[in-house]
Amino acid sequence: MDVSVIIPTHNRAAFLTAALDSVIAQTVGCHIEIAVIDDGSTDDTAEVIKPYADRFSDRSGSRYINYIQQPQQGVVAARNHGLAKTGAPLVAFLDSDDYWDKHKLERQLQAIRNDDQVAAVHTSFRYVDEASQFTDDGPQRLDNPCAGQCAAVLLREDVIIFSSVLMRRSAIDRAAAAQPHGLAFAPGLTNAQDYDLLLRVAMLGRFIYIPQTLTFYRQHDAHGAMGNLKQAFGYHCRVQRSFVEQFGEQIGVNDKDINSIIGDFLFSRAESAFWRRDLKVARDLCELAREQDVFELRFEDLLRKAAKPAWLYTIRDRLGRLLG
Repeated sequence: MDVSVIIPTHNRAAFLTAALDSVIAQTVGCHIEIAVIDDGSTDDTAEVIKPYADRFSDRSGSRYINYIQQPQQGVVAARNHGLAKTGAPLVAFLDSDDYWDKHKLERQLQAIRNDDQVAAVHTSFRYVDEASQFTDDGPQRLDNPCAGQCAAVLLREDVIIFSSVLMRRSAIDRAAAAQPHGLAFAPGLTNAQDYDLLLRVAMLGRFIYIPQTLTFYRQHDAHGAMGNLKQAFGYHCRVQRSFVEQFGEQIGVNDKDINSIIGDFLFSRAESAFWRRDLKVARDLCELAREQDVFELRFEDLLRKAAKPAWLYTIRDRLGRLLG
């Protein structure tokens, strides 16, 4: 089956080559149409993409690149634009600073080919830096719970790297048609728009998880999407509440349940930040819990500890290491 690959980009010329090379090098023999949506870049993105667009300009070839430029409107508009400009029955999403193992689509096509009830396939991943060097201790989330009918599981936390996802276009179209805006990616969501789509598609079919490192997620200084964690997680909570409002009855989740789910999610992230000694993030997420009306005694206790001076924990941690 043919595949559309949607690559939104904005001022990521330094990383775009790795992303494109990884798609072109896919071992699968099907036709791959690659839509690169340039969301108002002001760097040399156009110069980077030109030789690729010239080389892969034949729509009938095994690889075809469509370079689409638009005024800067954000990743939501870019992804929706890419979907509108492509037509293959399977759609893969790749952020322009990430890249794939050459076998990724082959493995995913093997998984999805013979089961019409499968709506999406995603994979394990590894973190890399600007130089594509690993920054982790091995493959991530090998026991990812998002498999099968997993909407209720996914609601607890977005544990899917979107650059690893392959979806049926029919599921995307159905998910879009069920919304008032009629789009795959909801306008107004500057974060968590991928999570929103994943949840809606999870209501329409099964997910398959491939526990192999087939996706590489790049962390770098220009990676601004998650720079403000309070804002990012605020959108995460907004998507959770909106989903329960629309689909909660179908999966047996009510308003009380979603408050508990959001509380658990925010506390785990705030507590993790505290133990990393990122005290500001811990405080911010406790405040977000207050804004979400899920602030409980555990948050109050954590906020009190996170309010102490950082130097106090520096001394305490050093002493702890010295004393074994």
